[in-house]
Amino acid sequence: MRPKLARGVIHGILLTTLALTLVPFFFMVNSALRESSEFYHGTFAAPRALRQLGRLGLDAVEGRRGPVVVTDEFDNPRTVPRAEAARYYASRLTVGAELAWDLLRRYILNSFLVSGLTALGVCFLGSGTAYLLARYRFIGRKFVFTFILATMIFPGVLTLVPSFLLVKQLGLLNTYGSMILPYIAGGQVFAIFVFKSFFEGLSEELFESARLDGAGHWSLYWHIILPLSRPVFSVVTIMNVLGTWNNFLWPYIVNTDDRHHVVASGLYTMASSTMSSNPSTLYAAWTISSIPLLVLFVYATKPFIRGLTSGALRA
Repeated sequence: MRPKLARGVIHGILLTTLALTLVPFFFMVNSALRESSEFYHGTFAAPRALRQLGRLGLDAVEGRRGPVVVTDEFDNPRTVPRAEAARYYASRLTVGAELAWDLLRRYILNSFLVSGLTALGVCFLGSGTAYLLARYRFIGRKFVFTFILATMIFPGVLTLVPSFLLVKQLGLLNTYGSMILPYIAGGQVFAIFVFKSFFEGLSEELFESARLDGAGHWSLYWHIILPLSRPVFSVVTIMNVLGTWNNFLWPYIVNTDDRHHVVASGLYTMASSTMSSNPSTLYAAWTISSIPLLVLFVYATKPFIRGLTSGALRA
């Protein structure tokens, strides 16, 4: 097979796979722009308001200026000017999103708070522990690191009940602490492993020179470790944000108060309520909840890859 033909076949396969992968996302966004009554008249049909806006735009290009008949969600016709019809159909496109945002914004703010504080705590404690394990020699150092790694053999489901009982005894149910503190504790193993692998590759001469200038532990950590370890901090931060943002079971178990639900558990409570009869709002809520992760993917891809290629995940 010729090289150009082979590349064309490979690109075709990749584009086809990409298109199939994006079908669920397209369906979600398209459904978010439709009204609830439209879900009974086609699965992948374009939103009626969008079709009407397209027709009004085509009429404007063709020079048609007269009033038009507008049909509302209850199929009641009325004659209005074209400008008013355009505003009406544009407002119908965002009806589901506006209602979804009113219900979802509290959950999104909670997710930002929980994910941000968790990532900060995991990076601070994990990097400090890894710094001591990687740069200092003391009795039992290898045993401590091996013991930390050994805890990875316990599946999360096995510790679910003991963790819940501990959180309950501490009086943390229905608080942000019931999510943040267990998340920080659970993220330490991966963070310590990644940080330690990276810190061991740093040149010892840098630390020796700093010690000769009178630098202590905190100065070494702040002025050498942090500036040189930004890529690996990006890796740990991104992994923790993804894990906490998408986690559903634990926030749903430890929070019976709607005020402390995060995005995942909040979406479930919405789908289990009377809102289940309004699919447009549900799809809009799912679309809105995915936007922060899309932004994270766009802006964090390069730092994440740089952290991987700089030796962040070396064994």
